[in-house]
Amino acid sequence: MDRSDWSQRLQSHPDRCEDCQSRAVAAEQQAEADEHERQEQERLRLEAEEEAAAQKAGGWLSRFRT
Repeated sequence: MDRSDWSQRLQSHPDRCEDCQSRAVAAEQQAEADEHERQEQERLRLEAEEEAAAQKAGGWLSRFRT
């Protein structure tokens, strides 16, 4: 192995045919995209919950400010 090849990703299953390998890579990329989307949705949900809690807390505080 040449030093320039060290940064190259090794195949997880080098005995796969080219078609199976490309489908496996596509499935892995889709899984990564799905996970990224799930994390983004979770982040948005948490932000919405925090905003709702802040509005609710603001409602209680405004009752005492009069």
